[in-house]
Amino acid sequence: MKTNFFEQLAGLQNQSSLLLNIQPDDKGLLTVSVIMRRDNQTNESLPPMLLHGTAQELDGAFFETIAAPVQHTNGLLNNIDAYQATLEKAGKEAKEKAKGGKPAAPADDEKDDEASNLFTTATDDKEAKAEKKRIYDEQMQKVKTLAQQMKYAEALAQLPVAEDYPDKVELISAKKQELEKGKEIYDRLQNQFSD
Repeated sequence: MKTNFFEQLAGLQNQSSLLLNIQPDDKGLLTVSVIMRRDNQTNESLPPMLLHGTAQELDGAFFETIAAPVQHTNGLLNNIDAYQATLEKAGKEAKEKAKGGKPAAPADDEKDDEASNLFTTATDDKEAKAEKKRIYDEQMQKVKTLAQQMKYAEALAQLPVAEDYPDKVELISAKKQELEKGKEIYDRLQNQFSD
């Protein structure tokens, strides 16, 4: 028996650990709990994703269902990590000041940048936008390639999260509908040939 479970899992491009707990019941239904964590520490404020259904239902919809929440959660965790790093840096500088010492003095042009914006500079914003566009373009290219190979479930898992790209919501929604239709047709054809 060959499955592509791990290929689809790799297709999520998850940056965190996924803990899966699968609990069968006496009616033939499965409850799957998916918990995301980083650095061997669970984030207690993140509830697990819970999916219920038959094995066939979960086979057909598991990755489609968790793809968007996994990407969204990874984005949140990345933001939290960056924020905590900034807080730690600020805390160290405050301790240095409290001890009477001065933190390493930045160059004059760096002082102006820090004074104007604590977290990012205009250049960083441009770089972040360019990086976000590059990631979006790469994901859409992967989606296109997977769709051409009729790997619709994987393509849906690779589709960018619409909330992360507010200016591309309509395009992402249209692509999602196109992929879902393609998957439905492909699945129907596969079922017809297997019967």
